[in-house]
Amino acid sequence: MKQSRLGLCVIGCGAYAAEFAGSLGKVRHDIDLHFASRDLRKAEAYTRRFGGRSYFGGYVEAAESDEVDALYVCTPHHLHREHCRLGAENGKHVLVEKPLAHTVEDAAAIIRDAESLGITLMVAENIRYFSQVRRCKRLVSEGAIGDLRLINFQEEYPFRAGGWRSQERLNGGGVIIDGGIHKFHFMRFLAGEPDSVFATELPKSMTGQEGEDGMVATLRWSNGTVGVINHSWTSGKPLPPAVQVAGSSGRISFEVGSGQLTVESGSSERTWRFPPDNRGIPAMVQEFIECVAESREPEISGREGLKDLILVKTAYKSARSGEVENVRYLEHP
Repeated sequence: MKQSRLGLCVIGCGAYAAEFAGSLGKVRHDIDLHFASRDLRKAEAYTRRFGGRSYFGGYVEAAESDEVDALYVCTPHHLHREHCRLGAENGKHVLVEKPLAHTVEDAAAIIRDAESLGITLMVAENIRYFSQVRRCKRLVSEGAIGDLRLINFQEEYPFRAGGWRSQERLNGGGVIIDGGIHKFHFMRFLAGEPDSVFATELPKSMTGQEGEDGMVATLRWSNGTVGVINHSWTSGKPLPPAVQVAGSSGRISFEVGSGQLTVESGSSERTWRFPPDNRGIPAMVQEFIECVAESREPEISGREGLKDLILVKTAYKSARSGEVENVRYLEHP
């Protein structure tokens, strides 16, 4: 970093880039925010809207700018490899939206580029930074509900994928790689690495969508713990993202983003309430800033993002084969 504030340029001015920029909270004071788009007018509009320092009408121009220390890659999945490499080649640190890439091959290449060129690479997996999720992890680690037995995470959301998201070869799949990957990461964060996955696609309910719009996946760990993910895009009313974690002596439950979490143990019940945390985005970005400043590996490193992607791809393999599939991570990306 060439100044006390991180010069962070948002690459790709789509809808989620706006959500990201609008959710930075207090960490916004630690960032000089820039915007880049192939549409100069859009980059300029985002700069005005979110109080950016400057804007660029191309990604190369942004990556070459001395004002920019890092890129937040928020472009379509199939372009992540190209844009992460653009940052790395210009000495820019990279915060890249999940999934790390649309294929395992591209994800591994992104990691190799970051390591060989010496830049910080972090995957923007914000679910890990929700206050509820952090507290859930802590409670499980402290044995508040005994030994883990079952982790259940379900959500239905009224979303109609369009453009590149509706094309399986560009998105890398459908709902599971797009939003469901959060749930796979949560399972890994809470219980470690599962041994196997069995997944089934639901009958289609959305038109114009090449990839799946619903899937149920069952994960199993060597100690017998089971995880169930049920995630769909739907044309109906939303079923908010809900988590139940059952242990041998209690249960943790929360609705993601609700600001509260409940623990039941025997006849007792306790509820924690948390202040708004902007979906974990400020804490996630703070982690990125600190990792860049301290030259240390982020919690959600490229290798962690690759594991999430491999787990998702294993679910796809199971859905195609109709068989339980063992999870095999790459030893050397």
